[in-house]
Amino acid sequence: MTGGEPFFHGSFVYEPIAMLRRDDEILYVAQVGKAASQRFMILTPSGEPAWPHEPLSSLSDVGWALRAHEWHVVTPEPVRQNVRPAKTLSRLLIQRA
Repeated sequence: MTGGEPFFHGSFVYEPIAMLRRDDEILYVAQVGKAASQRFMILTPSGEPAWPHEPLSSLSDVGWALRAHEWHVVTPEPVRQNVRPAKTLSRLLIQRA
């Protein structure tokens, strides 16, 4: 799975905002809960949390988590039409590199 469509299709819990690819590994950053929620998770393609310290309360926290696991050199790709969260995450990762 590369686009997350099967995993996220019809989901009312996860709203994907970015995908990160590194070699043959893929991670998704998703907003969790209701639309007004500001909680995020980093998920594997199977929908499992990538690391046990989630959910996270901001994109800044997502950036720190990605950096701690050496994913900060990967450029986040937008998953949906709203590219703003992926661009914000990319900017946060660049600032911390």
